[in-house]
Formats: sequence, structure tokens, C-alpha cells
Amino acid sequence: MGITKQQKAMVAVLLSGAVLVVLNATLLSPALPSIMADTGVDATTVQWLTSAYSLVEAVVIPLNAFLVGRFSTRKLFLGGIAWFAGASVLAACAPNFGVILLARVVMAMATGIVMPMVFTLILLIFPREMRGSAMGIVGLVISFAPAIGPSLSGVVVDSIGWRALFVIVAVLAAVVVLVASFSLKNFTNFERTTFDAPSVVLLACGMLGLLYGISSMTSAANKLPNIALVICGIVLLVLFARRQTTLEVPILRVETLKSRKFRTAVILIALLQAALIGSEVVLPIYVQQIRGFNATTSGLLMLPGAVVGAICGVLAGRIYDKHGVRKLALFGAVLILVGAVGVTSFSYNMHIIMITVVYTTMAIGIQFLSTPLNTWGMNSLPNSMVQHANPISATMNQVGISLGTAIIVSLTALGGMFAPAGADALAVQMSGVHVAFCGMATILTIVAIGIMVFVRDRKEQNPTMAAYPTVAQSKDIVPSGTAGVDRPFLVADVMNPKANTVPMTATVREAIDAMRATETSGVPVVDEAGHAVAFLSDGDVMKYLSRQTGTYTDGMNYFQLTEDEDFWSRLADLLELNVMRIATPRVISIDAHDDAEDAFKLLSEQRIKKVPVLYKDKVVGTLSRRNILNSMVTAEQILSESQRTAKDEKDTGAEAPSADAPSTKQQA
Repeated sequence: MGITKQQKAMVAVLLSGAVLVVLNATLLSPALPSIMADTGVDATTVQWLTSAYSLVEAVVIPLNAFLVGRFSTRKLFLGGIAWFAGASVLAACAPNFGVILLARVVMAMATGIVMPMVFTLILLIFPREMRGSAMGIVGLVISFAPAIGPSLSGVVVDSIGWRALFVIVAVLAAVVVLVASFSLKNFTNFERTTFDAPSVVLLACGMLGLLYGISSMTSAANKLPNIALVICGIVLLVLFARRQTTLEVPILRVETLKSRKFRTAVILIALLQAALIGSEVVLPIYVQQIRGFNATTSGLLMLPGAVVGAICGVLAGRIYDKHGVRKLALFGAVLILVGAVGVTSFSYNMHIIMITVVYTTMAIGIQFLSTPLNTWGMNSLPNSMVQHANPISATMNQVGISLGTAIIVSLTALGGMFAPAGADALAVQMSGVHVAFCGMATILTIVAIGIMVFVRDRKEQNPTMAAYPTVAQSKDIVPSGTAGVDRPFLVADVMNPKANTVPMTATVREAIDAMRATETSGVPVVDEAGHAVAFLSDGDVMKYLSRQTGTYTDGMNYFQLTEDEDFWSRLADLLELNVMRIATPRVISIDAHDDAEDAFKLLSEQRIKKVPVLYKDKVVGTLSRRNILNSMVTAEQILSESQRTAKDEKDTGAEAPSADAPSTKQQA
């Protein structure tokens, strides 16, 4: 893979930490019924061990850029895993449910710190040309952690008890810390970023209000406070998203969601994750408490779907490359519909093998959809936005997991509303589980319909080709009359109306292509409405390519520049950089109907070579010194022709000839 033995050891340690924290996310599912029995809580309460984990992780993940800028990566990894181990010990010794929940929250914080950093460090270790293959292997290794989690948990819970799960995790975490302290190299020189406290508060309070309101709504006597919490949570999250659009270095670049394909993919995948995690919480309750099987059986029942699903996820990615998304997505939609129908038919006497087949079918369908949908959505974005789309997708997945757990498990509390009159406790519980499975089936049905309607292989304009559209000169931009004769020369007469523009989402590579296409030295950067927001010149490019030190960040990812970095490395980084990172944000512009002499003065006094030309606040062209030089010849020709015509009229006393009549001079 193009790395040394020492680097292989580092990758192994990093992957061990990643597998451990991912394993812990699903390890607890078969143990939930036992924890309910020992701590005396119901299903709507115990589900917070899963939903709170995902919620806290979703809040911490966007803060990774800030943490990496403030602390060394070695300290963060060692501290995060050590923190994880300590929280596991606390959970193992917890006297009540509240302490277990607190320990899970601390574990989730450590996971949110460790996971994004592991992927960042692995990308830095592998050479650029090997990163695709490396991340494919990494993804396959990590995907098996959720597969073995429930099965391992079931065996441990039946043989030793649920507290042993946390003891095992603590021991494994301690081993990872010990090995990492000898083999993990520190990665330094990350930029020290600012901490936007309002964004963090809005994000955390918004998610807490939304999820807690939904989770406790079904069990609350007075639902008005819960409805208010949900509404407040949504409002706070909207304010968070709006704030990100105003920050120079936002926590999350939410503008990637403007892409319809990416937005569709993110929503569908989040719903799939919601259904999957909901099933992993409700299914053990059904198998153990209603059907009377032990935790080992519950874990083994989920194993085929997890293992085969993980393999199908990799296989689906390869099929997508050859055949596109439509047929693959429809096949996955059929599988999840079959699974949706199957889970609603679970009863007191359904054979355990049939339950396994239904769950496996649903899990395979979900995994068959996740990879192609994610790739389809990412491919709809310019290269410059993919680096921002990944954390948004990951965060939305965590939100989906939290919502799925909260909503589906909350539905189990509705059993009393649908159970027959006089039903015993087991019948009420079975009724609640059936309602929860119906809710999960509804989510899967919504996903299937969304796939059939919105997910297509229709070839649209490549975002890279659309990155620098040519602005056409409208007839109303240039006033009537001959410039220099009937009216003064205006900027519209001398500008370049075929100038290219690039959107804010373009890469520097796309901007350079735009400049090469028109052989110009600069290009305006515009927003969706066509308003100029920045200007990229060849000088900005040259400045970046010059040798420099330090680092820069886009808010989620870091790129390091040092004195030892050669020219070709700087060039490779530059071409994939978002154009707004190096473009000049203060745009000097001129109106198309301004006097051309004012434009000459502007270019001279500001000592610039080119300015965008605006008409009704939108870019309609550019004016450069070359355009002015070319227009001088045209102006001289118009003036000479006008003087000759005037002289001929004076000599002959005749009116000026029409355009299709011979000139006076020719008549003479």
C-alpha cells in the first residue's frame, strides 16, 4: 500500500481504536432487556442508551476541527480512548440507570473525538494515489464491527451478564492506549481555529429539544411541553444552519444541501439508518421478552443480516460503478419493502428462522442502498464540496439514528391503546412492539417511494462543466445609438460580454479552466443569483504557489503547507482547493452603463487589470486593460468614419447616405 512498517503499525492502532468505538455503538442492543430488568426502567427510557450515544456523537463530530487545532493528535487519540475506557469502567460499576446513561454520554463524546480524527490521520499516512484503495479496506474492516457486536453481546450477557460487556470494552481500550503510546506518531501544525460557541449551543440544544421531545411524547400525560420542545428544537437547528452561512469558517457548510441529489441521498440514508437502528433496539425486546429466547439467540439472529449486509454494501458499490444507481436502488427498494411487510407479521408463534430471514432481507436491502445512494449524492457535487459533504452526511446519519431510536421505541409505549380490552401485560407489550414494527415499516415504505420517484440515472449537466457558464450579452444592456456619435462610449461597448464566471462551490482547477477558455487573467466568482462575491486573478494563484508555511482549514478538514513541501505538492493541493479560499473577497466592479472614461480611471487608480461588469446587480461581463486597448482601435475607426461622413455632407450639402446606399465619396 506504499507505506512503511511503522506506518502500518500506526494504521493498525488507529483502526483498532475505530473498531472499538464503533463496536460499542451496537454492542448494547441484546443487553437492553437485561438492563431494563435490573434497573427497573421501561423501553422508552432504556432506548436513551442508544439514542443519547448517537445524539452526543453527532454534536461532537463537527467540533473535531477545533479540537485538532487546539490539541496534538496523539494526545487526542490517547486521551479519547483513555476517556472511553474510564467511562466503560463507570458503566460496569453503575448502581443505577442514570449512571449508565452518563457513562454512555462520555463514551459518545470520546467516539466523536476519535472517529473523524482516525480517518484524517489515515488519509495523511497513505500516499495520495493509494488513498482510495486504503479507505475501501478501512471501510470494510470497520463495517464488520456492527456485525459482530450484537452476537458477541448476546453470548456475554447470557454467560456472564451485561456488566461484563463494559469490562471487556475497558480492557480492550486500555490495550489500545498502551500500544498507541509506543507506536502512534504525532501530527502537528494544524491551524488553531476559533470556537464559535453560539453554533455549538444552537446545535446541542436543538438536537436535545427535538429528540427528547419526540422520545418522551408517547409516555407523557401532558403532551404540550413535548410539542413545544420539538418546535423549539427545529427552530434552533434552523438558526444553526443559517448561522453557518454567515461564518467565514463554519462548523458545517450547510450549502451543500442545496444540491437536490445530495439532499435526497442524505435524507433517504438517514431514514434507512433510523429504520435499521430502530429494529436493532426493538427486535431484542421482541425476541427475548415476548418470545422467551435468550440474548445469545437474539444476537445470532441479527448476525447474518449484519455480515451479509456489510459484504453487499461493498458489492453494491462495484455494481454502481458499472450500471448506475437506478436498477440497483430499485432492487434494494424491493428488498426493504419485503422486509417491511415481514416485520409487521411478527407474532407469538413465528419460527425463529423466519424472523432471521425477514431481518436479514431488510438488512441486506438497507446496505444495498446505502453505498450507491451515498455515491450518487456525492457525485452530484463539485469536487470542492465533497470534503464538506462527508461530515454533513455523517452528522445527518447520527441524527437519523437518534430519531429512529427515539420514534420507533417510543411507539412501543402505545401498546395499551391498541391491545384488546382486558389484555394481560404480555399482550400489551406485544401490541406495542407491533406498533413499533409498523412505524419502522412506514419509514422503509417512505424510502422505497422516494427511491422510485427521485433516484434516477438521468444524465444532467456535469457540475464541473457548469462551473463556469458564459454570460450572454442581452440586447437591453447596450443602449441604442452609435457609441461615440449618438452617445458617449459606455462600459457595455468595450467590455467582454463572453466572459466566464465560476460559482462559489467551484475548485481552483475549474476557475483556471475558465480563465484558460477565454485566455483572461481573472474570473468573477458568483453566487446562485449571479451576484459577484469574489474575484480570482492569476496573481492569487501565483501567491498560493509561492513557498509558504503554516496550515489552513475549511472548517472541517485541514491542509498542511510547510517549507519542506515541494512545488508539485502545493500545486496538487491548490487545484482541489475551493475557489473562495484564495479569491479576493472585496470585489471592485463597475456598471455596464457607466462612462468608459470612468472605467479607465478606475483601472488606473486601483492598479488592477480587470473588473467585473454589472447590470442590475448581476455579472454580465468583464472589463480588462486588453478590452480597452482593443476598443481604442474601434473608437478610432468610428471617429474617422464619422469625420469623413461629416466632411462629405459639408462638401456636397447632401444628407448622410443610408446604410445600403453608396457613399458620397463613391458617387463622386
